[in-house]
Amino acid sequence: MDFTKILFKTNSFDVEKALPDGVVFCIKDGTIQWVNDKAAEIFETSKMNLKTSNINDFIENALNLAKIAVSCDKAIISKMVNKETYFEMTAKEYENGYVLDFRDIADNKYSNSETKIEDTSVSKNKNEFLVKLANDFKSPLQSIVGFSQAMADGLGGNMSEQQEKYIRIIKKNSSDLMYFTEKLIELSKTENCLQKPEMKTFDITSLLNSIVRYNEQLCKSKDLRWNVIVEEGIKNTIINDEEILRAIIQNIIEVITKAVEMGEITINITIPNEELLNLKHLPVKNYVMISITSSSLLLSENDLELMFDPYKIIDSPNRKNLLRAMTLASTKNMVQQLNGFVWIESKILKSTVFNVIIPQR
Repeated sequence: MDFTKILFKTNSFDVEKALPDGVVFCIKDGTIQWVNDKAAEIFETSKMNLKTSNINDFIENALNLAKIAVSCDKAIISKMVNKETYFEMTAKEYENGYVLDFRDIADNKYSNSETKIEDTSVSKNKNEFLVKLANDFKSPLQSIVGFSQAMADGLGGNMSEQQEKYIRIIKKNSSDLMYFTEKLIELSKTENCLQKPEMKTFDITSLLNSIVRYNEQLCKSKDLRWNVIVEEGIKNTIINDEEILRAIIQNIIEVITKAVEMGEITINITIPNEELLNLKHLPVKNYVMISITSSSLLLSENDLELMFDPYKIIDSPNRKNLLRAMTLASTKNMVQQLNGFVWIESKILKSTVFNVIIPQR
């Protein structure tokens, strides 16, 4: 394999010397097939030795980190075996292997494990602090929503047309802020797995039907139609966390219903095939896939890029979609807690599909 052509589609310069990072191509069992000069330098060995080795001999848990980096499309921190040396690693899947890029962390942010643990601990403590303050945020907001509704219903006496208008504005804005606060707290809770999964047996079809009933009134007011399709041969009973799965599906439905006023929402329950499981880096065993399709939610490629990343979207032109990104980031965290995978497919001017794969047991 001429890997230099794969990287740059050209032979106009020496790729091995031009690349600033260490680059490794390994097949999916970890066997190294190609490296550049920088990789040999940072791993402190010869290129020949690297090409007869396994990437796990040099980087701790390298293949699992590669799968995570591919699935989240982000750089992650990797560590050398038996050394307190850290790299920023990115990964791209290519045919039967991974292209791994290793970059020195110049600021030594992760130069020792104690610093790394400390940073993780600080992040977790901040999230726990926010979750503990949940009632301090929500209680006054609930009072504002409740009293404004009571005044709108006339319990405080007759109001002028102008006063009714102001009360409606207060109720709407306080309700929106209440929802935003709930999603922010949910994101904090899921980022550090503050809600532990409780595995039990439940009927997945009954769960989905109860979610449909819960959203039925809202969908009627918006002229949205429901359709639940269960693939023939599906075993309805699975062993997983029913409440976390309920929150996952409800979040996706809320993302759809907040964005559209009409159309059809179809929920399909299927068994994913082996090829799809391999593509999503999931072990081939019993999984169930829930696909939620909206016929009227139309997304562009720019929309899809930051759908699960509220931290990037806040500084982008799509900042208006921050709440959606927070909701989907929480959803992704919860799916990962259940050892599953979530992604979105958009068919231009046709439909958008939210796919969730979780273990049946």
